[in-house]
Amino acid sequence: MKDHEKAMAALLSSDTQTEAAKKAGITERTLRNYLADPAFREEYQRRKRQLVSDATRQIQSSYKSAIKALREIVESDRASEGGKISAARALLEYGQKFTETNEIMVAVEELENQVLK
Repeated sequence: MKDHEKAMAALLSSDTQTEAAKKAGITERTLRNYLADPAFREEYQRRKRQLVSDATRQIQSSYKSAIKALREIVESDRASEGGKISAARALLEYGQKFTETNEIMVAVEELENQVLK
């Protein structure tokens, strides 16, 4: 694997640039030089966005199960009152956030459609 590819892989799997340089077997200065290259930086940003997109899809695929689990706690005769309250609070808070986010997304789509007309 070329040094550029090693550096790219290390950057995508490390918490810091120092850690990434060590993983890639290069100096921090070399890594900074790679990041100064527009083509390298653009590819790094593209791959980083892809990682975030993939992680988001994985999280989204768990929404239904998470909501079901919280509802079961709220409706359970065996759950403690504190557990029920925590689950209910989570459902309300996340429900509100999802509602607001969805409304914003719909508004943005409507504005985009108006601009594109």
